[in-house]
Amino acid sequence: MVSAFSGSRLTTNSSPDVLEIAKHLPQVVLWIWSTLLLETISNQRLASSIVEDSINKPWRPLPAQRLTRAEARQLLIVLIPLVFLTSFLLGGHSGLQATIALQIFSYMYNDLGGADENFIVRNILNACGLTCFSVGAAIVATGSADHSLNQWAHYWMALLGTVITSTVQTQDLPDMEGDRKRGRRTIPLIYGEDVARWSVAVTVVVWSILCPAFWQLSFLGYLPPVVVGIVLSTRVILLRNVRSDEISWKMWCAWMMVLYLLPLF
Repeated sequence: MVSAFSGSRLTTNSSPDVLEIAKHLPQVVLWIWSTLLLETISNQRLASSIVEDSINKPWRPLPAQRLTRAEARQLLIVLIPLVFLTSFLLGGHSGLQATIALQIFSYMYNDLGGADENFIVRNILNACGLTCFSVGAAIVATGSADHSLNQWAHYWMALLGTVITSTVQTQDLPDMEGDRKRGRRTIPLIYGEDVARWSVAVTVVVWSILCPAFWQLSFLGYLPPVVVGIVLSTRVILLRNVRSDEISWKMWCAWMMVLYLLPLF
């Protein structure tokens, strides 16, 4: 929705109509929900995922035995064509391409073990997947039949993808026990907590400055990302327990949300 409301900054629509764009909100929610459902089942259905989730997220359907692996596989068989059709109807060819790209990255991340063997590959695949969500939702929000994302939108999405790649290891801090049992090679498990925490703290502060600089914002435009970024960085360094790390991960999501809002400033 931010992309659509930003007008010519990110789209080919130089005079966006707020009410007209708001009408697309249900379509955006449906696109995100259906695509996320497909990705979530793909992510949680593997035996290794159930082992990890039994420790880190035991409330999920498979470790809680509310759903079996066979049932999850059967759901995917039905959902894949339905979600692809939904993506096409909501976002046209571009919306469908975003969904297909996401499923390719999801397959590499889950089935091919891209999330487990190399933390660099893991972070890149995370960034690619989240960027697909951003691009697909933006395409639906702008109204694919009338307008499209412009060149600056692609630059901006690429920059945000780089931000995610360099900071998404924040999610690995509260999940160390489950990742260790699964055999994942994440930054905190390979290089230790100190390296992982400082890698998050430093890059978050740097990106909190560079992202508003990309849009050449005024001093006030720097305040939200910098303030949230400093709080997040301080938490990651000083508060070192599972519960605090879970909150820091949620704050990372809030920080990313602030970055996504910058084109509106």
